[in-house]
Amino acid sequence: MRLKLLVLDALLVGLLVIVKEALAFLPNIEVVTLILMILALLLPLRDSLLIAFGYATLENLLYGINIFALSYYLVFILIVLITHFLIRRPSYLKVAFLSFFFGLFFDVVFALPLLVNGLSVTIAYLLNGILFSLVHAVSNFILALFLYDGIYQIVAALLEYNGFNDVK
Repeated sequence: MRLKLLVLDALLVGLLVIVKEALAFLPNIEVVTLILMILALLLPLRDSLLIAFGYATLENLLYGINIFALSYYLVFILIVLITHFLIRRPSYLKVAFLSFFFGLFFDVVFALPLLVNGLSVTIAYLLNGILFSLVHAVSNFILALFLYDGIYQIVAALLEYNGFNDVK
């Protein structure tokens, strides 16, 4: 069963990359956050973290390792951890509001490495990208409102169909 779950984890990492790249032409509009949150609700914590780590690794390999490389790991692992421990009874509203805050929080995490250059550089980075952060937050909220129930039901049904009905 564990090997089957590891294969599922690998497939889900690939799915996240595909979904992210399919929407790459839209600035700061993504469903990776929502899917990671749903996986954190349906899968064991170990597998959700492995998927987040795998996704961050592929992102770093695809786009190159730079000053923000560790931020990818931090932000996606935090999404999984916060969702796993904060949302006990999932609902589309809880997930939508949490998605909104992740949209804002995303750039804050990415600004952390810039602190080595000084607080003024970090603040300038955050202020420069505030419009994109708001678009990210609002689009995360809207996508979660409309897609959460459908994606949750599909993933839960696929897990059950493939014999993962007692994974969590």
